[in-house]
Amino acid sequence: MKAPEISVVMGVYNNADTLPAALDSILSQEGVELEFIVVDDGSTDGSAALLDEAAKRDPRLKILHKRNEGLTRALIEGCALAAAPWIARQDADDVSLPGRLAAQLARARQADAPALVSCRAECIAPEGEVLFVTDALDDPEDARRRVLRERRTLSAHGAMLFLKDAYQAVGGYRAEFYYAQDVDLSIRLAEAGRVAVVADVLYRFQFAPGTISGRKNRWPLAFYRLILQSQAARTAGRSDQAILERARRLGTRCAKCRHKPVSRFPAWYFMGNCLLAKGNPSKAAHYLHLALELRPWSLRAWIRWRQACRQALRASIQEVDA
Repeated sequence: MKAPEISVVMGVYNNADTLPAALDSILSQEGVELEFIVVDDGSTDGSAALLDEAAKRDPRLKILHKRNEGLTRALIEGCALAAAPWIARQDADDVSLPGRLAAQLARARQADAPALVSCRAECIAPEGEVLFVTDALDDPEDARRRVLRERRTLSAHGAMLFLKDAYQAVGGYRAEFYYAQDVDLSIRLAEAGRVAVVADVLYRFQFAPGTISGRKNRWPLAFYRLILQSQAARTAGRSDQAILERARRLGTRCAKCRHKPVSRFPAWYFMGNCLLAKGNPSKAAHYLHLALELRPWSLRAWIRWRQACRQALRASIQEVDA
């Protein structure tokens, strides 16, 4: 094997259904030498055996099995094994589209030398509908402003590519942030250097109940607030150690209930709203109906569902008239 140009790092926890597609989407990438480091975070659904079998077929796959501690610690251990100068992320329920890694590496090697390069990504509902596409940020300064001032990531977490030296210099993923670890890392990389986004849509991620993207609950929001406080402390020249300690304690509490069921209502409602805005009222009504089955008392869901039904009816009538 040639020395890898990119180390792709992925954490896996009970992703047997989506894992084959995620693995193939990376191993089929062309135009770049890569190694694929996959950390099995204590899976119990057959993911571990699937990974071991895949590693027998492709020597670029390096599998690490560990006890379940959450995504952040899995990524820390995976990135520590990276042999390449660049580290790319991939999530186990997402896919990288053809040409993704080569395009991001080419952008990273341009004269302005960004330390963090993302690409545009499309967010997909469970039945394959495109909910939204992340923003095109052609100007690197706009991209950096997005991270530092708006405190938002450039795209999906799994679409990130970053320079290993820069990652290590800023302290890498911080174990204290059980959730929102990508926001924390993106901010610190943007503080240290330039960032960029490839304009092409080269990544596809799922938004569904049960996925990290679909978990709109109080835990990620609590970590996000601590990340903003940490950034403010650094900007003011103060230590953020006290904030990190609060994040660590929060993470301990969060880990104790990480396998508890999460309400599916926010995810269904969000998908319905997205599809209504995109002009797909019939599918919007479908997802909003799922939301109402969980919370039939939700006035906002009823209002949106009726809007979607009326629009779907009008569209159906227009098709008949045509």
